[in-house]
Amino acid sequence: MIVATIRRVAHVMERVSLLLGALCLLYMVSVVGLNVLARIVFDATGTALNLMIPGAIEQVSYLLGIVAMAGLTASLSHGMIAVDFLVTRLPRGGQALVARFWFLVLLCLALVLCWLFFHDMQATYARGEESQDLRIPMFLIYGLAMLQSLALAVVALREMLVSQGDHGEIA
Repeated sequence: MIVATIRRVAHVMERVSLLLGALCLLYMVSVVGLNVLARIVFDATGTALNLMIPGAIEQVSYLLGIVAMAGLTASLSHGMIAVDFLVTRLPRGGQALVARFWFLVLLCLALVLCWLFFHDMQATYARGEESQDLRIPMFLIYGLAMLQSLALAVVALREMLVSQGDHGEIA
């Protein structure tokens, strides 16, 4: 019952992470592409026409962390990629045990990140900190990172409970 619930929640979190990562990546590519074109126009007009997106570097840098966390969360359903001379020679049960151990390590890492991002979110909210160029409240950025860390923890928990030692490069 509990494992089935964790599976359902983890599946939803994987799908949301995949969608979030795809949207953020699409936005990042668009911002960078438009800024490159705007820079060409800027240089061609002798700096008379500036169409560059304000805070583009800031936007892309904050979204990069979210894309990385979302990608990691979404990719775990196919097992971890492992290039290991020893583990592949273990019996199926041994491979599952090793995989579950690494998912436990990943779960602990995700929970530590979640805890740290939560405290950073609280601190930046209390201080009223904003990003440098766009004045985005920093607690929103840390909050999104905390939610992505939580999603990673739930997916790692599911994989720790059900993994049979499958590897992403073999599947």
